[in-house]
Amino acid sequence: MNIEEIRSGWVSKNNDKQASVDMWDSMAGQYKGYSVPNFEEDTMLRLLNGLGVLKKDARVLDVGCGSGRYSLALAGCCKEVTGIDLSSKMLQIAEDQKKAMGIENAAFIRTDWHEFDLEKAGMCKQYDIVFAHMTPAIGSARSFEKLTQASKGLCLMAKPTRRTDPVSDEVKRLAGITEHRESSEADIFYGFGLLWLAGMNPKLEYFKQRWNMKKTLEEAYGLYINRMKTYKSLTEAEEQNLKDYIDSLAADGMVSEAVDTTITMMYWEV
Repeated sequence: MNIEEIRSGWVSKNNDKQASVDMWDSMAGQYKGYSVPNFEEDTMLRLLNGLGVLKKDARVLDVGCGSGRYSLALAGCCKEVTGIDLSSKMLQIAEDQKKAMGIENAAFIRTDWHEFDLEKAGMCKQYDIVFAHMTPAIGSARSFEKLTQASKGLCLMAKPTRRTDPVSDEVKRLAGITEHRESSEADIFYGFGLLWLAGMNPKLEYFKQRWNMKKTLEEAYGLYINRMKTYKSLTEAEEQNLKDYIDSLAADGMVSEAVDTTITMMYWEV
């Protein structure tokens, strides 16, 4: 397999970008007033700190930043941080949290990373650290290679791999979807291949996690049904069938799910 074969094989499979936006917008409320990750407990922050790349003059790019948790966590030890995300509601949470924390060296941009023109924006080779932590913003060779294009130092991508989502998996089965795309083994495999064939030496770290998630019915509809729409168009009957299943799981108006996964972090120097 060569680089061009990987590029032609690793393409975005998101069939409905608006469904992705709706999904993340529907989840934004859960992030209001969050506490930023800390360097003692968070696996990615510990890794970056151990690599010695967090310097006062460093410029950082956070791709798929969501509510800005990591952008704001890193702002205190870097010169400036820029976060990019597609969800306006997530970015509003980031802006609100930034203001509440009195942070002045973080900026947020609403854009689609898949289509974002780094060269036109003057962002090629401008960042000492470029990372994409647990985000679907990286889902193709094109979106992955832009991490390296933006960096003049370190790049990092974290993905949930070997993942089991009991509720989401059943929703997919009911929707007639057979592929297993919540886990991101292919993204790690293809990304490693691109870097290796380009002469770089990517490194891997693994961390097992369990996420005990609890959502209101509306939040559960927003997550699971919009996620299915990124795979295929749903008829009204199919969508109602999924809602009925989600309703059947609710206890006191809440839907719970325990997700087991191994976080795979791949990092490399440009």
